[in-house]
Amino acid sequence: MGLKASVQKFRLLILGVMFLVAGCASTPGKKENSEFAFWLEKAAAQYETGLLTEAEASYRKVSRIRPDSYEPWLRLGNIYVRTGQLEAAVRMFEKCTELRPDDIRGWSNLSLTRLKQSLAVLDNAQHYFPSDTPGSAILARSREALIEHLVK
Repeated sequence: MGLKASVQKFRLLILGVMFLVAGCASTPGKKENSEFAFWLEKAAAQYETGLLTEAEASYRKVSRIRPDSYEPWLRLGNIYVRTGQLEAAVRMFEKCTELRPDDIRGWSNLSLTRLKQSLAVLDNAQHYFPSDTPGSAILARSREALIEHLVK
C-alpha cells in the first residue's frame, strides 16, 4: 500500500471518528426528546382516561425531564384540583404563571383555585359555629358576598 492510500485511509478513519463523536454528543438531546415525548404522550392518555394517580406520576417525570415545559405543570395543577389538593394546585399554577405570564390558562386556573380555597375556608369554619349563632350568620353572609361578587 502506498503512502497516498495510507493517507486516504487515515483521513477516512479521522472522518469516521469525527462523525462518531458528533453523533455521541447529540445523542442525549435526541434521547431527551424521545423520552419527553414518550412520557408526555403516556401522561396525556392516562389523564384523558381518568387515571389521575398514574397521570400525576407521568407528568412529574415529564416536568423533571423538561422543567421549563408549561403543559405538564398545567395538567398537574388540574389533577390536584380534581383530587382536592388545592395547595399543590396553587403551586403548579403559580409555576405556570412564571413560565408563561402571557398564557391566560395559568392565571385563570390559579384564580379559580384560590376561590375554591376561599369557599372551603368558609365551609370549614361553619362547622365551629352552630346555625343559630352570630358567627354562623357572618360566615353565611361572607359566602354569599363572595359568590355575589363573582357573578357581577
